[in-house]
Amino acid sequence: MRLRSLSATEARVILSLEAEGVHELSLDSIESRAAVHRGFARKIAHDLVRKGWLQRVGRGRYLLNPSERGPEAVPDTDPLRAGGHVVRPYYFGYATAAELWGFLLQVGRVYYIVTPVRTTVTLQHPAQFRFVRMPTNRFFGLREIRRRDEPVVVSDPERTVLDCADRPELSGGMGGVVQIIARAKPRLSWGRLSDYLRRMGNRSLALRVGFLAETVRPSLAPPRDWHSRWHVRPDEPWVPLGPPRTFGRRGPHDRRWHIVRNVPDSVLYSEVEPT
Repeated sequence: MRLRSLSATEARVILSLEAEGVHELSLDSIESRAAVHRGFARKIAHDLVRKGWLQRVGRGRYLLNPSERGPEAVPDTDPLRAGGHVVRPYYFGYATAAELWGFLLQVGRVYYIVTPVRTTVTLQHPAQFRFVRMPTNRFFGLREIRRRDEPVVVSDPERTVLDCADRPELSGGMGGVVQIIARAKPRLSWGRLSDYLRRMGNRSLALRVGFLAETVRPSLAPPRDWHSRWHVRPDEPWVPLGPPRTFGRRGPHDRRWHIVRNVPDSVLYSEVEPT
């Protein structure tokens, strides 16, 4: 069993971080806390990572594994804690957010981090992370939650539903999307959902979400004016319910929402009952 040890200079860095309650640091912070030059700060960072006191979460950026986690050189295995320190701004989205809200039952192997910032960071972590680029004008609908006494930013329930419906491949497929909507409906603010749809400016997404909101768990119906809000026109293009690459473009036509039901019910309702 390898126990974590500290030199005098390393102890100065770690103890000052713990005294101030700081969990994230950079090479600049190590340089100033240890009162050393840049090259030696890099060596300290390398040694502290090797000894299990720090985790690298970006270029020149590190996450503290505090002494309260025990004397062994065991890194923090919580993907949300590590992933939440990689890039700013960010939010955990898609299947990850759906799992956090309890909308998706199965635990995914991939943690989705959404950000408007381009990043090439590769986390040294047992979990798999995927970064999803989101335009700045669509970066909204966030909520901060607490996990192990640390803040974690996640898409709120309404934004989670829209993100998952927009990209089923990041959300457990179409069966996962239906499961998410079915479990989310009792907690949704329909006004907020409508506002987000308008801000996103994606007509196809609005029609797909409208159709699913009415057909999945119809006993929990949207507001009576939900359909009329979107002014579905008889002459507008037909929208495939699922990705055409996966399901093709053929299927029954729903004239109320101008949706092509190209996804078999056996797929849509694989995880939930249609009622």
